[in-house]
Amino acid sequence: MSLEHEFFLINNDFDMDNVYEWYSSNRYTWTQKASISDDMILYLMDFLNWIPTYDPATQQSTRGLTYYGLTIISATESGKLKQLLEKWLDFIEEAPDIFSLRGETVWKETEHEEGYWESTRNRVLRKTVQNELQLLINLAIEAYSNNKSILHFGI
Repeated sequence: MSLEHEFFLINNDFDMDNVYEWYSSNRYTWTQKASISDDMILYLMDFLNWIPTYDPATQQSTRGLTYYGLTIISATESGKLKQLLEKWLDFIEEAPDIFSLRGETVWKETEHEEGYWESTRNRVLRKTVQNELQLLINLAIEAYSNNKSILHFGI
């Protein structure tokens, strides 16, 4: 099972004091949500950092997603998220049915060598990536159109 980032459409007056209890109760039943694989988030991270966001843990405005925590994307910034993801969706339309994304660089050791760095590759299905991104685009449209926010749960 691969790691996922989860995105939920919430009202602007959402109670952040009980966010983890809410998450435990609603994670699998909340209908206005999207999940994106960690591999795709890591690949898009530089571009996602262009989006102004809010980190509830530090109570500070920031940019991009809090990888290991919570992030709030406002209704206004949801419009920017939509635009960015639509452009990536256009790129991915040109990909083969199965393609690879550059992953992490890891240290490999062998019995007879001291070791070496190797870049990993993550094989993904184009249809899966398209579906994930489209669900998040739809969430962003809903947030922007109805003055709601998107709550991101990192890994």
